[in-house]
Amino acid sequence: MKIVIIEDEDMLRRSLAFFLKSKDFDVEEFDNGLDAIEYINSNHEDIDIVITDLNLPFAGGKQVIHACKQIKDNKMQIIVLTSSSVENTEIEVFNLGADEFVAKPFSPQVLLKRIEKLSAF
Repeated sequence: MKIVIIEDEDMLRRSLAFFLKSKDFDVEEFDNGLDAIEYINSNHEDIDIVITDLNLPFAGGKQVIHACKQIKDNKMQIIVLTSSSVENTEIEVFNLGADEFVAKPFSPQVLLKRIEKLSAF
């Protein structure tokens, strides 16, 4: 299963990537939304799950969600990570097309369960 992680906080991104790779996922990492969107547009057929922060340099998580949803016949699932646990933010990202919402701080095991749940569809 191919997962794209978009997180500008280096330590979190690297530790998540390490954790997911240890669970046999194929992981691509990006520290900004713009590079991630370019990658997703070119490789969307191979991507199963996109995990994105909302607050990112160059293009935010909402733009990432929008870009993913613009791809025809896209089967990617989207998980949003954010330190904003405000209900309005959660509703907004679901309305944009996100499949899951995980508030920071979170346990990698919780994220793994969310991934497993989405991959069952």
